Amino acid sequence: MKFLKGIGIFIVALIAIYVVLGLVGPSEYRVARSIKIDAPVEVVFDQTSKFSNWAAWSPWAAEDPEAKYTIEKDEQIVGAKMGWDGKISGKGSMTITEIVANEKTIYALSFVEPWVMSSVGGFIYTQEDGLVNVEWYDEGNIPFSQRPMMMFMDLEEMMGPMFERGLEDIKKIAENMKPAIEVSEEMVESKSILFIAESSSLMPTEMSAKMGAAFGEIMALMGVAQIEMTSAPMSITRKFSLEEMVCDFDVAIVAEVPEGMELSGRIEKGETYAGKTLKTVHVGPFANLMGTYEGLVAYIEENGYEMNGDSWEVYIDDPAKVAEEELRTEIYFPVK
Repeated sequence: MKFLKGIGIFIVALIAIYVVLGLVGPSEYRVARSIKIDAPVEVVFDQTSKFSNWAAWSPWAAEDPEAKYTIEKDEQIVGAKMGWDGKISGKGSMTITEIVANEKTIYALSFVEPWVMSSVGGFIYTQEDGLVNVEWYDEGNIPFSQRPMMMFMDLEEMMGPMFERGLEDIKKIAENMKPAIEVSEEMVESKSILFIAESSSLMPTEMSAKMGAAFGEIMALMGVAQIEMTSAPMSITRKFSLEEMVCDFDVAIVAEVPEGMELSGRIEKGETYAGKTLKTVHVGPFANLMGTYEGLVAYIEENGYEMNGDSWEVYIDDPAKVAEEELRTEIYFPVK
């Protein structure tokens, strides 16, 4: 009986301590960071108010590249929504609740895993001395049951550095964005290729890693078989979905493949498209490719062309030898 009584007293004491910590623990929080960006406010607004652009700079997406995403109504409107499900980032969603072009983007954040939590956050844009000041914040009420835990957790320390990292990447992308593009119409011939079919999230880090590994596999085979590359390496986009945040692509090297050569593993033989294309050259980081693609797609629609197959990229420069800001990537769209 004494033992049971002791257990009871211990439990009551724990409950009392928990209640006291709940009374003195924080009932609300706000974490905010800001940065100045030397770019048009429209560019900064587009990067942060379109969920499809978040893959290029979101620090949480970078930490959890295997997370699955869904995007709905991504048109810079109230109701636009992004959901995610990942081992590291948990499961939740973000919905735009208020948006004013070039002034603010406010969203409601909701987590269901690993714990239930909701908050409000967003971006505030102000123009000062030719620069755009962007504030990224998150704030919310802390339920009574969670306040004791908050006594031992520093949300500033947890979220602040992530906000800083994301803002730095937004700054880098926006300041290197080149909205004006030059487009030329070209007839191309079919070329023999060795390729590997890949699939990735839209995170540039994951895409680059998978592309690099695939190029390495193909080059290793070519070295053993003594096959020479006859043109710059390329990738052919088979599927690009902003709603699913996924891209399927063929990593390819142009080479004359000996007739009857046996292939094993993931490597396949193929031929590239032949016919009319529209071509542009993107100069700068791969993370900024989305803006160039959007410009080329707009050009196609404005000038009465029709898509006629899968687009592809040709990598003119070696990232190991050329500065990121000077990297040239040719983009081709088959058209009719």
